[in-house]
Amino acid sequence: MNIKKLLTIIFSVAVFAGCSKPEIKETLNITFYSPAQMWEETLPLGNGRVGAMPDGGITKETIVLNEETMWSGSEWDASNPEAKQWLPEIRKKLLEGDNLTAERLMQEHFTCLGGGSENPKYGCYQTLGNFVMDFSEMFSDTSFSCYERRLCLNTSVASTSFSFNYEGKPAKFYREYFVSIPQNIIVIKLKTEDAPLKFAFNFTRPERAEFIKHGGEMVMRGSLFSGDETKEGVKFLAKAQVMKRTENEAVILVAASTDYKKILKNEVHTDFAHIRRNVECLLNESPKNYDLLKNEHIKEFQKYFNRVDVEMGKTGENGEILPVDSAALYLQFGRYLLITSSVNATLPPNLQGIWADAIHTAWNCDYHLNINVQMNHWPMEVGNLSDLSEPITRYVEGLVPSGEKTARDFYGTGGWTGHVLANAWHFTSPSEDPRWGATFTGGAWISLQLWEHYLFTKDTTYLNRVYPILKGAAEFLRANLFEKDGFLVTGPSSSPENAFLKDGKRCCVCAGPVMDTQICMEIFSAVEKAAEVLGVDADYSALLKETAAKLPPMKISPKGYLQEWLEDYEEIEPTHRHVSHLFGLYPGTTINTPELFEAAKKTLERRGDEGTGWSRAWKINFWARLCDGNHAYKLFKNLLTPVITSRKQPDKWGNTVSYSGSGAGTFKNMFCSHPPFQIDGNFGGSAGLMEMLLQSHEVKADGTRIIKVLPAIPDCWQSGHFKGLKARGGITVDCSWKDGKITDLKVDNPLNEKIEIVEPQ
Repeated sequence: MNIKKLLTIIFSVAVFAGCSKPEIKETLNITFYSPAQMWEETLPLGNGRVGAMPDGGITKETIVLNEETMWSGSEWDASNPEAKQWLPEIRKKLLEGDNLTAERLMQEHFTCLGGGSENPKYGCYQTLGNFVMDFSEMFSDTSFSCYERRLCLNTSVASTSFSFNYEGKPAKFYREYFVSIPQNIIVIKLKTEDAPLKFAFNFTRPERAEFIKHGGEMVMRGSLFSGDETKEGVKFLAKAQVMKRTENEAVILVAASTDYKKILKNEVHTDFAHIRRNVECLLNESPKNYDLLKNEHIKEFQKYFNRVDVEMGKTGENGEILPVDSAALYLQFGRYLLITSSVNATLPPNLQGIWADAIHTAWNCDYHLNINVQMNHWPMEVGNLSDLSEPITRYVEGLVPSGEKTARDFYGTGGWTGHVLANAWHFTSPSEDPRWGATFTGGAWISLQLWEHYLFTKDTTYLNRVYPILKGAAEFLRANLFEKDGFLVTGPSSSPENAFLKDGKRCCVCAGPVMDTQICMEIFSAVEKAAEVLGVDADYSALLKETAAKLPPMKISPKGYLQEWLEDYEEIEPTHRHVSHLFGLYPGTTINTPELFEAAKKTLERRGDEGTGWSRAWKINFWARLCDGNHAYKLFKNLLTPVITSRKQPDKWGNTVSYSGSGAGTFKNMFCSHPPFQIDGNFGGSAGLMEMLLQSHEVKADGTRIIKVLPAIPDCWQSGHFKGLKARGGITVDCSWKDGKITDLKVDNPLNEKIEIVEPQ
């Protein structure tokens, strides 16, 4: 879509200051008319710390429970003492063009000790267990009607209701569930009409748990495997108790806690007393009034959720009728998931947020630093959820000491780094396999997320806090550049998880993959600008600028696409799911000329519109940055592809889902499928839809920030509105449009940033 300048703010002033507070006009619901047949049909509830997914069963309901710190494994030193002595030889082979030998040497001498993610010490995020309610005593017959199971995104409250026969007469059963944000407990209300309420409940877990019942209370407790017989694993405890009980109504409270924080502080305990006190405190200090609990929860949740309201077109291309407001619903579902997996959290959302139904979760539900954990936070700033940044900030701060040791032990340099793998125990070493784990720019990339938080908020106190993290990441990369063909390049590294042909054989390890160069440019620039804001490190900033000038330029191949590697290697898989060399297009900003934009477009056309769930989500953002709304919308539709065909025997992670086609797309409960479920696709897709509506990443040479409004709306979004989206600089934007033209625009610029507004033509 072509764009034109609407107005330029010559001085730093507020445009249409005082934006109206968003009013949510329609209730956003995910609704089913039958009980869940698999976990991927259940409805996610959470408050950052605790998760619950009820299945809405008739005679028996299972609620899958999660607690964000349910991590097996433990902190351990995976450093390889011989690694750094092999680094000069590996780089020598890369300079000679002998990538295959360099990769072999890495496999033999430059991997972590102990098997990496395959080692039990690495650990795995696990389900807390199940809370099961049995209603079979109520039902003389199992027929039912008028069934409805619903999650209200506006309130973060789920419900199940249906009619049934009780002793030959019609009766009704209503259940309601939420995970209280202010009280940190799961709340379940059961209510019948024209039938007595009869139920029993208990906890279940496949392993490492014991169950204690006392009167109307039930306790589950256990200890996860640390991977080291000399260390205690994470202990956990959950307790359920009935708060209220009448003939037709009951309210059940469930609380859970672990000792993960104490283990990180080396405060190991041999009993469950302190965890039990935490849980009982949560239960006993909660208000004993259900309506008060619910209202306080909704009020706290809506403090975040109601900041944004959005409505896009309801009719798809070629007259195809989509679900009502499907794009708006998906956008808000991403914000919903970010709130409910972050708001009270100790850890940032992992590969599945906080929701998991297995002991052995796919990819350990860890924190992959080669895109996944970053993508989990893409909707945060533009989606007006900047105050949920504390979990990711704390997490990165926790990675730094480990990353400094990895820099010393493997590379013999200062600064800090992270590779592909990261977990709750601050693992930063190279992985067990350089073919996918050699990438060492993960620490710098995740640091850039902290820089983005500053750009959106202009919070100098925060910038002062995270500046050492940014500087340390830049220092590591600068110290690990070496000269090749007259330029400074990274290495040994790789373009994440992709491979090329070298002497007729598959190879991944290289010098100077384009993504690394782009990340170097971004982190060096971020540190320079941060130092200027804080008034520090002028000499170091000059050194970074001098280093950046020696980085290789991005190259366009004779076929017109952007090269992924320093050399134009032949790709083994041109349609590979990672499109890492377009990092500079999104989320980066180094692809910023007409020639590079055209090369990026050719690259995307070559990659195609398929891929894993998160890959399709990333491509929405790419096409949005290219201001091609129709193509971005096509990727959004691809992301919504239904993926389930049937159940099957569990795979190695315990998943029991059979996928259609490639298996990428969306489950019935709107969880994104990699496959299996990975939440990064939800977050990336939500961010992509927002990127189609508002962009603010470009800055002119004089410091003027360009704000593009509706830069990539598709033809089928001819009318709509959004309120409350954020632009960099602490700016809030509201917009309404009709027939593709803006009819009302409000820009709140409280920090008096110098801005230029661009609207669609």
